[in-house]
Amino acid sequence: MTTKFSERLEIPEELLDLREEINETVEDLGQRLLKGTDVYRAQIKQIKSQAQTQRTSAARNGQSQGDTSELTEPTAVFGGVPYQFFDMIAVGPFQPIGGPPFRPNRIIRAGERAFLIAAIWRNPAPLAFTMGNPSAADVMAGQPYVIRGQTVNVNDVANGPDLGPVNGTFGGGFVDFHVLRIPAVPAPPDGAPRLLDITLTIDVRSVASGLPPFAGYASQWLQLDTEPPFVFPSIPGTNGQPVVVPGIVPGFVQDIPVRVLIYA
Repeated sequence: MTTKFSERLEIPEELLDLREEINETVEDLGQRLLKGTDVYRAQIKQIKSQAQTQRTSAARNGQSQGDTSELTEPTAVFGGVPYQFFDMIAVGPFQPIGGPPFRPNRIIRAGERAFLIAAIWRNPAPLAFTMGNPSAADVMAGQPYVIRGQTVNVNDVANGPDLGPVNGTFGGGFVDFHVLRIPAVPAPPDGAPRLLDITLTIDVRSVASGLPPFAGYASQWLQLDTEPPFVFPSIPGTNGQPVVVPGIVPGFVQDIPVRVLIYA
């Protein structure tokens, strides 16, 4: 059965006329995350095997390696194997240009519509990697959360305009998506483009249910834009030889805010 990631998707009012196209974009991202989770499960099996080998070796040498289980943090360690409770990925930005799924676009004309997608992943593997235990996805189901897009206007080194906030509640499954509209930003009076850095944050409000609170930010930015390589005829230090500058391919960018340019 195919998972429909867009069934619970809430779309900002300003983008409702693009619902069908945005749904298709989200479905495409959801399938990618499912494939990535299959890779994660395979990697965990390999890490568990390596950790077991290390523990066996330590026991033979009379050393002790105690298990660490810090359940009050988003990341725990069970038997030497790290367990990530949840993570959030910023994807985009996208613009409604062309047919779906929408192509990403980091350079936006002032007044044009654009949005980011927040993808929240909860670990579907059982706690302590022990069959019969609930998973983080199970434990966190029903917990409310808030997503915000904190923005810095690099031109003025000033706050805003911020995205959201967006409220949600974890349901079944282990992947949730939210669409956050990037507010329209006028170009500066002098016509110079505005550069915005956007960081998505999440606050999981689970205290009422007896669970510890969780919080985090999107340390992973899935940048899907592309740039072709180009050639400099010559630059200093190359003995007059042409230099090929590599292009940009879709991939993850770590610990860097989502960066967009607004031009007139």
